[in-house]
Amino acid sequence: MLFVGWALGILSSPITDAIRRSSVKKRITRAIRTELQTVQDALAVVVLQVARHRGELTYSLLEALLSTLRASGHVAGSGRALKLIDDLLLTDVASPASAPPAATPPAAAPPPDTPPARALLSLRVPGVPFLVAHLHRMDFYPHEVQRQMLEIRAGTQAFEQLGDEAMRYHMMTFGEDLDREARAALLANVEECYVRAAGKASELVSQIAALLQAHEMRTR
Repeated sequence: MLFVGWALGILSSPITDAIRRSSVKKRITRAIRTELQTVQDALAVVVLQVARHRGELTYSLLEALLSTLRASGHVAGSGRALKLIDDLLLTDVASPASAPPAATPPAAAPPPDTPPARALLSLRVPGVPFLVAHLHRMDFYPHEVQRQMLEIRAGTQAFEQLGDEAMRYHMMTFGEDLDREARAALLANVEECYVRAAGKASELVSQIAALLQAHEMRTR
């Protein structure tokens, strides 16, 4: 009895620590999943917004985003992107050339949703503050998951820089001493920022989807 009690006393601390770590990991994983899904939703909206602005919205893009979001755990009513995709599919806003074959010809696509020249598309998305604040707990996860998390963090920072760059160029267009050529060059720079931001947003949507589907990121 004394030997058994001594053995249990030695083992109780590691067992208790393992149970505590498992509980903490589940809570952190659940919070990270929620944060990443929120960011992914906002990034998908940016992709749609820029594609619509530039007249490049296609059925293949809508269907790819829809599939990726659903695979990441998004459900109807959980964010803006799925609702926007559903609305766009229902209104046939995508390019008819990219639409699937149909018995009757699709309706003509409306012109690109181009805002006034001085309007700025919103490239603001929520960051990943919870993930950043818990980077010291990354030892809970295998190296591959850690790498994916760090790539997503770096990607969101790069995306924010593109948004700031677009804002700077946009504000410069209000200079009173600008001639028409200089203002046109600044607007072209803004458009280039849109293209790069949409590309980075699309990349992040895919990266987040891959991470959320990893076994280590499942909370059940």
